[in-house]
Amino acid sequence: MNAVLTSLVAVFATLAGSTLTFVFQRHITRQTERFARSQQLWHERVAAYSAFAAALTDLRRSQNDRWHVEQDAPDSPGFISAREESYQRRADATAALCRVRLICADPDLSRSAQDALDAATTVHLAQDEQDRARRGEKARLALDEFLSTASSHVH
Repeated sequence: MNAVLTSLVAVFATLAGSTLTFVFQRHITRQTERFARSQQLWHERVAAYSAFAAALTDLRRSQNDRWHVEQDAPDSPGFISAREESYQRRADATAALCRVRLICADPDLSRSAQDALDAATTVHLAQDEQDRARRGEKARLALDEFLSTASSHVH
């Protein structure tokens, strides 16, 4: 009887040990997967926010160039080229904005990104140099606001 009891205890202890090992390994695996997903999302956010900032900077520069060329020679091939470039830069910035919206769940960050894009888009509509400078500064500050908001999502 003693031998049977000892055998049952040994079998039970082995099963309990195996079960606990399985539970702990499963927990560790899930933790590792969550961490890996978190790291991947962090990298994707940094990439998306950085790409948007770069696209917006290029858009703002192209809008300034377009405005200057239009002031000097509104019917010139140079103006047509500058205008086409500004259209392309706006398309690039809009695509980058779409990626920001897909990767972030914060409506304030999406709104900040849209505000920055809108501000950069209007630079070429300036009536004079002072207005152009004001619009350019507004676009720069809107980008800074986006970056400030975005930085809280990646720290």
